[in-house]
Amino acid sequence: LNQISTGDLFRNIASQDTALGNKIKETLASGNLVEDELVFQVLEDYLDNHNNTNGYIFDGFPRTLAQAEKLDIILEKRQQKIDFVFYLDVEKNILLKRITGRRLCKSCGAIYNVNIDSLKPKKDSICDKCDGNLYRRDDDNQESFEVRYQTYIEKTKPLIDYYRNKKVLFDIDGSVDKEYTLKQIESVIEKR
Repeated sequence: LNQISTGDLFRNIASQDTALGNKIKETLASGNLVEDELVFQVLEDYLDNHNNTNGYIFDGFPRTLAQAEKLDIILEKRQQKIDFVFYLDVEKNILLKRITGRRLCKSCGAIYNVNIDSLKPKKDSICDKCDGNLYRRDDDNQESFEVRYQTYIEKTKPLIDYYRNKKVLFDIDGSVDKEYTLKQIESVIEKR
């Protein structure tokens, strides 16, 4: 399955010194969502260039009810549908700790967290795997987090009922650690 993270797609575009790249960079840094028209233009371009009849894993997408409805139409045209939606339930204070402490390696992409002992790098700001420099994303700060969280409450939370009514939503406790979260997801998939 192809993993599609619209956030990664947008961060890639934002790294380019173009009018579109600068616009997306500014939007992401503010914590706001990229306009739907642009989201679907980028998404459909990706799907056209990475056609996978086995399916996709959408990471952090859709984020609004309108996006979910449009995604259904796009997938239907490709004779595909959403089979599973995993709702990773995590308390706000844990999310804030994870977001503000996240550090990424510029070289290999490894992820660390300076707020969680088991995820801290051995050397401050240096990757354990490749000795690359660690950095903090522009939007990994408390101000952007608050905007993103409020946007989630207003625009994304309604998706829970949308997908629950379609009988494809599965509640996952995402507050413990990655291994526990993955075991829950694997259990759901194996039972279907």
